Amino acid sequence: MRLDLSGLASFTGRLITPYDPGYEAARVLFNTRVRTRPALIAQCAGEADVAAAIRFARDNGLPLSVRGGGHHASGLSLVEGGVVVDVGGMRAVAFDPAAATVTVGPGIGWRDIDKVTYVEHSFTGADGLEYGLAGPGGECPTVSNAGYSLGGGYGPLGRTFGLGCDHILEATLVDAEGQVLRASETEHPDLFWALRGAGGAGFGVVTSLTYRLNPVPKTVVGGLIAWPMAKAEEVFRVYRDLYADRADEKLALCLLLTTDPYPEGEQVIGMYGMYVGPPSEAAAALAPLDALGEPLFSSMGETSYFDLMQGMGEEIVYGLQSKWLGGYFAPDGFDEPAFAKLADHFRRMPSGFSMVRFDLLAGGAIARVPQDATAFVHRSPLHYVSIISQWQGDEETDLNVSWVDDFAEDLRPHLTGEVYQNYANRELTGWETAYHGANYPRLQQVKQRYDPSDVFHTAQSVRLPS
Repeated sequence: MRLDLSGLASFTGRLITPYDPGYEAARVLFNTRVRTRPALIAQCAGEADVAAAIRFARDNGLPLSVRGGGHHASGLSLVEGGVVVDVGGMRAVAFDPAAATVTVGPGIGWRDIDKVTYVEHSFTGADGLEYGLAGPGGECPTVSNAGYSLGGGYGPLGRTFGLGCDHILEATLVDAEGQVLRASETEHPDLFWALRGAGGAGFGVVTSLTYRLNPVPKTVVGGLIAWPMAKAEEVFRVYRDLYADRADEKLALCLLLTTDPYPEGEQVIGMYGMYVGPPSEAAAALAPLDALGEPLFSSMGETSYFDLMQGMGEEIVYGLQSKWLGGYFAPDGFDEPAFAKLADHFRRMPSGFSMVRFDLLAGGAIARVPQDATAFVHRSPLHYVSIISQWQGDEETDLNVSWVDDFAEDLRPHLTGEVYQNYANRELTGWETAYHGANYPRLQQVKQRYDPSDVFHTAQSVRLPS
């Protein structure tokens, strides 16, 4: 049955229903395993469109979801038979170099922001090096800045400068009544607290964010180094020791188990990332890797932060089905017994598209923020494992799902039980504590104040207090 869209006569963006030829392209997510079919996708052009879409859903008794870049791991940015408030097209950028801040729309990705603040802007630092300004982004170019930062936001600059949510200075939001609110340390501070770490958990639709920016050298040392899987446990040990009691917060290397060439090649284990500081200091920071001997290959060398991040993003394959599980390692969990399990399960993966990533490197500036200073609670754990099962056809689903499920279950004794909310698992029991820990009751109070009718409800949105 067709929706009556007359209540959206003033909508200036694009309204897409299942009867429109562009519906499938507008509906599909990064994870093509998600087959959810909304009744309406409202591609918003601005705040007024967002407010109109929210009111339309309320007036028609339809469930509502919010979509930015379409990367929600479990597909909760779509809602079956409901209204999707799609802010992916809201991509404005306002850069203030004097204040070292940038205000952006929710849909723009970090590479497009970096072009303005890092590539096109430069200054000379006290050390005589040329710098640009960069936000706290990750490598995937199609992940929206808002979804990334509101749920935490790990990236190679995190140990040095903090998480994405730690960089937010102000947020603009449309609430359940269609009203525009400003949230900062001085305006709606309770909402501002909740948005930094649980901003996708049901408080409203964010329409702009203001970030502080970081000075990053125009030339950095970064890249990828890989070794054969025969050296896997040795690489694990060196990586563990690399960050044990490490005072230097500028070395940002993530661990990766993948195939090379991807996805048809041999299995390899590698480290990728950068040294966030003067290139002259990088060799000493990377010296512990010499103990691993000659790598299979290495692209580690001088480059720009932008080129490095863009290059890593170009390796991402689109159009795959996936299931993504993982968790934070316990303080003594990333050690020999886990190393053996990691190598064993990876060697048995059924799809060359799959991978295991330790891509949420913490410590440093991330750990210095108290757990209750923002809604983001995962400040203590240093390492996170992401087991990413990816495949193409439906006939491959059972085998690949079994692989990731068995892998995750075998690793469970080595993990804390906490899960990064941006890597959401729809099947997770006790997600309230796994995502939000001791901050969850306070989040419920914020929910009660700003969405007492639970308009922004999903399978894993913050619940109203009972």
